Amino acid sequence: MDSGFVIAVGTAVLLVMAVFIIIFVAYYQQKQAKQQLALKELQEQHRRELMAATFRGQEAERRRLAEDLHDGIGTMLSVTKMSLNQLERQMNGEVTMRTSLHIQKTRSMIDETMTNVRRISRDLVPTTLERFGLLAALEELADRATDGELEVHVDCPESISDLSSPTTLMLYRIAQELVNNAIRHARARYITIQLYCINTEVRMSVLDDGVGFDFDAVMEDKQGGLGLRNIESRLSVMDGHVTFDVAHGRGSQVHVQVRLTNQAPVERAIVG
Repeated sequence: MDSGFVIAVGTAVLLVMAVFIIIFVAYYQQKQAKQQLALKELQEQHRRELMAATFRGQEAERRRLAEDLHDGIGTMLSVTKMSLNQLERQMNGEVTMRTSLHIQKTRSMIDETMTNVRRISRDLVPTTLERFGLLAALEELADRATDGELEVHVDCPESISDLSSPTTLMLYRIAQELVNNAIRHARARYITIQLYCINTEVRMSVLDDGVGFDFDAVMEDKQGGLGLRNIESRLSVMDGHVTFDVAHGRGSQVHVQVRLTNQAPVERAIVG
């Protein structure tokens, strides 16, 4: 047999083996990449489910605390006020001016405490959100925050999308957090909450004229940045995104976007 022919056959066999090995390695690497991608997707899904369970647990605990406040402490305060009124009637004719003033002061303190209990209970469980929807709840939030030194305004079109209950609760909690931050930390005097839908997204922006903050510094602070990290975590569960347009020394703008499915417009809700 011709040695040249043998060499050619051997070379061809080696080339075929080399091509086979290359194809096998490429196939193996592609399979490994797919497995790693699937694993990452499973891990991300598990993380989202864990975060969603955490937020559901938080809301359940908020509801329990609100019920305890309303049914427990609220009831006790009401009974205490009734007892005080009864005591005042029994002492009629024997009450000195000083004692009368003391009773009035005590009654005023009870009334103020009852008001605070109701306010805290509403903050823990926004009943307006459950009964009338997101827009009405935001308007109530703005109304409660507005006073002589602060104005909070809600800007929304005549109709918004019919949002799911988890989405409305998430957006309300985010607005609540951002408004509180603007009041307590940024010392804002004017806050605007914008809410609108574009195509398959609901967008909410909270704008203020406060002193702003250093975003990187706040996020590095494990305690100070907890609220902002909470916002990002809530949105990650709902396929949402947040943009912080902030800087120290000027007003802040925070923009939230959440993807929607099966949206249907509903009329603007008005709460008197």
